[in-house]
Amino acid sequence: MKLTITNDALQQLNKVFPSDSKLLLSFDDGVGPFSKVGVCSLDVSFDVIAVDKDAEVPDYDTKLAANVGNWYFKGYTNIYLDQDMKLDYTNNQIVLSGESGVLDSNIELKDLTKQNA
Repeated sequence: MKLTITNDALQQLNKVFPSDSKLLLSFDDGVGPFSKVGVCSLDVSFDVIAVDKDAEVPDYDTKLAANVGNWYFKGYTNIYLDQDMKLDYTNNQIVLSGESGVLDSNIELKDLTKQNA
């Protein structure tokens, strides 16, 4: 499984997140400390979350190879992801897409690093 981050999306990430962050592609399913929605939601919703590079994130147990380094996600959520995905910035929104089409057209960026505390 891989994630390609376009230059436009990378510029947006760099505006929001500290450069030494650990990045999480988080399926918002109500599991873990960063999730607000439960599995009863009808929408598929992802967030990109920055945490401190040494932060313990046991729910995010699987690496996702990206063109800008490894990201992490909850392994069991791979059923909502495609093998080859792209994160892009289009119409002022971060968009996650893959072979099956658009996975989420409005990704929220959340800086949860100590620098932002």
